[in-house]
Amino acid sequence: MLYLIIYDISNNAIRARLAELLKDYGLERVQYSAFLGELKRHQLKSLITDIKKILITLPFSDDERVRNVQIYPIPQYSKKNKIEISFEGSKLTVSYGEQKKKDKVIVSY
Repeated sequence: MLYLIIYDISNNAIRARLAELLKDYGLERVQYSAFLGELKRHQLKSLITDIKKILITLPFSDDERVRNVQIYPIPQYSKKNKIEISFEGSKLTVSYGEQKKKDKVIVSY
């Protein structure tokens, strides 16, 4: 099953450990605090256990806002039909599907 994992963690050390863990599970970073990838049921259970361990590693400090991780199952067809709008450098592009077929440059500065 395909999963989207997003997180909001204000503690830098814990956030870095979580990102490394998600990479270790073979998930792809799609944004700064978002990973996407295939997991089997036993891998998902193991990942949840590992995430819980990371979240409680350090006591919650006064300057922390939150430690929140959310896991969403995503139908496979959703990845194939995604639309990505990106502004990099001076180009605004729209990509369709997981192959990142680029549409024409919409705006160039």
